[in-house]
Amino acid sequence: MGNFYHVYNRGNNHQEIFFERENYIYFLRLLKEHLIANVVDIVAYCLMPNHYHFLVYLKDETLSDAMKSLSLSYTKAINKRF
Repeated sequence: MGNFYHVYNRGNNHQEIFFERENYIYFLRLLKEHLIANVVDIVAYCLMPNHYHFLVYLKDETLSDAMKSLSLSYTKAINKRF
């Protein structure tokens, strides 16, 4: 808590995780809901077709749970859409 962290995730076998513009926008909404609300301050971020990076300042000790929630929400939505 109270430290900076580099957080990243990549698609399975380097597969794309963002397929269209709306996917990026939806992911950013989920990011706000799951992480920014209580857990972190986003210092910088980069979204690429097959992975993403965040530089975050941790405000709470539950980053792992929040990342899990973000990932599951996005994955379920993308699987349903595609």
